[in-house]
Amino acid sequence: MQRSILCVDVPAFPVAVERVVDPRLRGRPVLIAPTGSARALVLAASDEALREGVWPGMPVPAALRRCPGAVLKPADDDLYRRAAAAVLGLLGGFTPLVEPQARGRTFLDLTGTGRLFGQAPDAAARIRREIAQRLRLGATVGVATNKLVSRVAARVIRPDGLYDIFPGAEAVFLAPLPVRVLPGAAAAAGDVRFEDLGIVRIGDLSGLSPEQARLAFGRGGERLRRQACGIDEAPVRPPERAPSVAEEETLIEPVNDEATLLAVLLGLCERAGARLRRQGTAAGRLRLTLRHADDVVARAEETLRAPESADIVLFERARVLLGRARARRVAVRWIELRALALDRGPRQLELFGPRAFEGAGAGPGAAVREGGADGNGTAPAGAGRVAEAIDRIRGRFGAAAIAWGRRFASPVTGAGAAADAGEP
Repeated sequence: MQRSILCVDVPAFPVAVERVVDPRLRGRPVLIAPTGSARALVLAASDEALREGVWPGMPVPAALRRCPGAVLKPADDDLYRRAAAAVLGLLGGFTPLVEPQARGRTFLDLTGTGRLFGQAPDAAARIRREIAQRLRLGATVGVATNKLVSRVAARVIRPDGLYDIFPGAEAVFLAPLPVRVLPGAAAAAGDVRFEDLGIVRIGDLSGLSPEQARLAFGRGGERLRRQACGIDEAPVRPPERAPSVAEEETLIEPVNDEATLLAVLLGLCERAGARLRRQGTAAGRLRLTLRHADDVVARAEETLRAPESADIVLFERARVLLGRARARRVAVRWIELRALALDRGPRQLELFGPRAFEGAGAGPGAAVREGGADGNGTAPAGAGRVAEAIDRIRGRFGAAAIAWGRRFASPVTGAGAAADAGEP
């Protein structure tokens, strides 16, 4: 059966949500950016600001010079999260196969739903009307046989509209478009400039042989060439229904310094670990997601040898994931740590009782460098007791009463002696 995949995209989602809250912003150039830093970058920009030469990822001072009349709004993550949940709730009425790809951008698989909602273009038109009437948001919708082409279609038809790509016309549709509209182009190219290779349009890229693509772009070359041909077999994956614990941090300004990123990561591990212990659960799998300054997303995931909730062990494994996810030299502006495969079952007790810290006394310091107390990412028995003791101290005297030294690392001073010693 021919697939019917929709990409529903609300352009500049944070700006669109702010305009629902404050209609006076409509028709005016609007910039969304963190406050409190002179080097903060623009997170989202309205079409009016884009026409003035502003783009997401540009430093705020430069953006204001190009568009002096722009309204600068601080990011309100809680508001955008609620708005994204409302969009997902509406789309869930059309199909259970709904995959949120980013806030304001969602994939739907309507294959086989023709008797309920008509053909996919008719369902897409109905979705646009309901989003506009019920949520007062303007959405673009791309309809195609796969996620890649539907996403590109939803992007090129902005500011709003509906674009239906007929089956078999995927490559023809993509060929005249700039190569940078391919979702994987920036990550696959790396330091290679498309212009230096004479590749300007997607058609230039699809004309390469598999060998030429691998020679130019390495291991990701063949995947990039297949994208240029409009080939994408990826299914629409609904979010995991199993319970999970997620902690995220939006950085005031993009960071590429390892010490600072590790300090942020430790804070995420502390918060996630505390929530896991309050629930009486432990994480069987960790997933780390990074969003770079150029809006490229990278993920790394690992199954733990045994379910854990101790901050030390979570940080050990999360640090490994951070190294795997940071394959690019672009600064990071958002980090999410998600604990999955939560386990409430009984834990295996040790035959000979608790062990000493055996080198894990370095906590989020030396133990990480050795890959854990036993080199396999499992926790020494004392790690859980230390985490529980810290929970009791914070419960009595406040969250700021005790902290790991690495939390105070900075790009200038690095991790101090307390971090190296692993002392809270």
